[in-house]
Amino acid sequence: MTNAVVVARAGSVPALVAEMAEKAAGYVEAAKASNTRRAYRSDWQAFEAWCAGKGVNAMPAAADTVLAYLIAHAGQLKVATLSRRLSAIREAHLYAGHPLDTSGVAFRDVWRGIRRTHAAPQVQKAPLLTAQLRRTVGALPDTNAGRRDRALLLVGFGAALRRSELAALEVSSNGGASWIEETPDGLTIHLGASKTDQEGEGDLIGVPYGANVETCPVRAYKGWLTVSGITSGPAFRAIDRHGNMSDEALTDKAVARIVKRSIIAAETLNGATTKEAEAAAARFAGHSLRSGLATSASANDAPGQAIQRQLRHKKFDTTMKYIRVGQLFKKNAAGMAGL
Repeated sequence: MTNAVVVARAGSVPALVAEMAEKAAGYVEAAKASNTRRAYRSDWQAFEAWCAGKGVNAMPAAADTVLAYLIAHAGQLKVATLSRRLSAIREAHLYAGHPLDTSGVAFRDVWRGIRRTHAAPQVQKAPLLTAQLRRTVGALPDTNAGRRDRALLLVGFGAALRRSELAALEVSSNGGASWIEETPDGLTIHLGASKTDQEGEGDLIGVPYGANVETCPVRAYKGWLTVSGITSGPAFRAIDRHGNMSDEALTDKAVARIVKRSIIAAETLNGATTKEAEAAAARFAGHSLRSGLATSASANDAPGQAIQRQLRHKKFDTTMKYIRVGQLFKKNAAGMAGL
């Protein structure tokens, strides 16, 4: 008698099916990044609430209902937000077994018209270039929080990390987690799953010693570990106003706040008023470290392939956006016109 027959006679097949279904649900949940899942949930709830207010079905929804929803919010929400909400509505219907057909000519043309009418240039945060980064880390206090922030900013810049990647770093290998390895040549960043690596294949990033002691990512990181005493777990942790360090990792939003707060401190130290310093910091975000490395390297004639490798872009076209900014005044046609 086979094991399958034994299981079936024992009446445990339904339990086995339920267990597999639960595992399948977990895999489905892991198919998209957590930020995407949160956004889709919020988008679907917004659509449900709108449908309830109009007295129409949200599930399954008619294509005309979805189109009316898009029209009602055109001009109120950014086109990128509307596009994500449309994706969330389609996804919800697909999982519920009610594929939503939006291929009709009317839907296609109206949606295209909304995008063309209300499209706006994407607002990009400014890159934190090397000169400003040097001023920023130079203004940090010689405290535990100041040393942490110095290491965080320099490692984030040198490795061109996204804020979520920076927050997730650990000081030693821990399964599939991202971690930092100290080597004779510098730091090796072992990345786990990330925005462009949802399958978790991982990647390696090298961060060499800097030419200047004050802005060397490797020395800053080693110094931070020495004073913090961290030997395992998250590399960058929350520190309260009394200097007490948490066991928990910083969040990605905390990384963005540290960038802004550090710039405010540097601007204030250079004589700016609080209002002026805050206005200056508003131009930057967590992504400014990543874009700052690419733009600064481009301005110093780093090969495009080297920049692409450090940023881990799949397509060189994406890298070129940063290279164009860094090379804006280099070999410039207007500068060669004899003006």
